[in-house]
Amino acid sequence: MSFFSGYIADFSSGVLITLELTVLGWAGALLLGTVLTAMRVSPIRTLNAAATAYVTVFRNIPLPVQMVLFVFGLPLLGIQYPLFASAAIVLVIYTAPFVSETLRSGLNTVSTGELEALRALGFGPRPAMQHIILPQAFGTVIQPLGNVLITMIKNTSVAALVGVADLTFTTNKAAVDQAQPFLIFSGAAISYLLIGLIVGRLVGILDRKAAFSR
Repeated sequence: MSFFSGYIADFSSGVLITLELTVLGWAGALLLGTVLTAMRVSPIRTLNAAATAYVTVFRNIPLPVQMVLFVFGLPLLGIQYPLFASAAIVLVIYTAPFVSETLRSGLNTVSTGELEALRALGFGPRPAMQHIILPQAFGTVIQPLGNVLITMIKNTSVAALVGVADLTFTTNKAAVDQAQPFLIFSGAAISYLLIGLIVGRLVGILDRKAAFSR
C-alpha cells in the first residue's frame, strides 16, 4: 500500500479538478436548463420548438460521444478551447436538458387557479415566470435536481477520455504505473462515493428546509 504515498498529490489534484468541473458544470446546467424550461412553456412556437429540439437531441447523444466531438471536432472548424474548459462546456450542454425536464415537471405543480390569479393581478408571462412560477417549481424538485447533480458528478469522469487530469485520469495513470488497478480504482470509487454522499446529504437538508417553508 506504500505506493499510494507517491500519488497523494496527483489524487488531490484530480479530486480538485473533479470538484471544479462539478461546480462549473452544475452552475451552467442550472442556468441553461432554466432558460430551456422557460422556452419550452413559452407561447412563442419558435422558442418552444427550438428548446424541444435541443432537449431531444442532446439528451439522447451519449456524453462520451459529445465530449469527443466537441474536443476533436471543433478544431476542424477553427474553434478550439482548453481541455478543461471544453469538458466543462460539454457537461453543461449534456446536463441542461435533464435539468430542464426535471424543472418542467415542477412547473406542473403550479395550479391552474394560481396562474389565473396571477393574470388577474396583472402579472405578465415573464414576471410571473421569473418571480413566482419558477421559484415554486425549484422548491418542489430540489431532490430530483440533486439526483441530476449526483449523476453529473459521476459524469465528470468522462473528461478523462479527452485528457483532463481529473480523479479518473489520475487514477488510471497510477493504476497503469503500479499495475494495481483493483486497489487504486477502489480508492477512486470510495472518493466518488464520499463526494456523492456529501452532496446527497446537503441536498436532503435543503429539501427539508424548502418543504418547511412551503
